[in-house]
Amino acid sequence: MDAMEKQLLKVLIELQRQVDHDQRQYELEAWLRLYLSIGQLKALFLISTIGLTTAGKLAAALRITPANVTGIINQLLEKNLITRTRDFSNRRVFLLRTTCDGDALVNELRQKRKERITELFSWLTSEDAEIVKQSLQIMARAIESGEH
Repeated sequence: MDAMEKQLLKVLIELQRQVDHDQRQYELEAWLRLYLSIGQLKALFLISTIGLTTAGKLAAALRITPANVTGIINQLLEKNLITRTRDFSNRRVFLLRTTCDGDALVNELRQKRKERITELFSWLTSEDAEIVKQSLQIMARAIESGEH
């Protein structure tokens, strides 16, 4: 990578940082109302995204010990954000999934991000929106090619 490419990469990263910063500021109100620790929130989002998981898989994904994940699970259970049911194929294993309340909380936070992006896109001219669309398509292709 030559000096010009390095400089362009630096600019792209800074622009992405500005967009991310705007997103975090817009979502701040919703995040400040949360009654969850960072660990609980990560676990809730992960369970919501996966749909159904075990404590062991959750601990591995969060890179924490099983003892620590047990505490997080218990707190989420107390707040009625997840359920824990026995796996009938293996009686020693419990399955975790989000409750309606847990899904609602995750969806509210995701919705705040979507609302802000929609607002930002609505300010673009048609020409600028087309440029952003093409740029995002290029990024999506880069993500897809990196996943292989």
